[in-house]
Amino acid sequence: MIASFARPASEPPLPPRATHRTHAAEIPDSRGGTVRFEVRRPVDERAAVPVLIILAGIKTGHQTLSRLPECGANALVAYAYPYDRARWQRRSAAGRGLVAWRMVYRVSEQIAALLEWVKRQPWCDAERVSIGGASLGAIVLPMILRELQSRGLGVRAAVFACGGAGRAALAYLSLRRRSFLLATAGAVLAFLCLRRLEPARHLPHVEGAFLVLSSLDDELVPRRCAARFEALLPQPKQILHLRGEHPDSHRPELLASVVEATRDWLVARGAFNP
Repeated sequence: MIASFARPASEPPLPPRATHRTHAAEIPDSRGGTVRFEVRRPVDERAAVPVLIILAGIKTGHQTLSRLPECGANALVAYAYPYDRARWQRRSAAGRGLVAWRMVYRVSEQIAALLEWVKRQPWCDAERVSIGGASLGAIVLPMILRELQSRGLGVRAAVFACGGAGRAALAYLSLRRRSFLLATAGAVLAFLCLRRLEPARHLPHVEGAFLVLSSLDDELVPRRCAARFEALLPQPKQILHLRGEHPDSHRPELLASVVEATRDWLVARGAFNP
């Protein structure tokens, strides 16, 4: 059974006239693990508001909300991947592959626990909970959505930003600038170890309303992988092509475009407040 509470990891006092509260929290999942995340929501929790659950890239999952603008009469919940960031940075490519493999087998369970918790909160409009994935988050999101569907856990809409299909091609083409040997090893490891997350296995089976955002200039997600992702996702879907390199903290332009397009699309479908 999943606990119905979240233990705040840190909840500093609010400044005068603050409209939103942002804090880190954690809950247990059904396997005895810990789901860590951050919440940004209106201070007044008596009014239920739409919620967007966010899965970002592996390097930014713990900093997601700090890079996003205020969310108005809505709530944001940013998931933090279950790994030690300092240890990740010290690992070899093979070691990082092992960490990724372990995460793949935990992330669906953790998002299911998080979604159930979110829908029980007094500040959540349970009929307007959506989920968005960017970078790694977009790649694992089809697997997560299919698992949620099998459990009867639905979301209002889903957004995929800067993702792609074809795990071996993604690994090889994104690593080939560093070295041929590293790219080859990464592709082999991805093919052998990450079959479960392969978007091409799950995309044809997911249901809902979808927005796909990709960049024609993305240097980490090859165009052919992004195009395959777009083609495999069923209708109803909207596909938008943006410009700019893969988003990170040093390239805010594409991130701003992704945020704006996501907000406008969710608002148009009644899944977000203006």
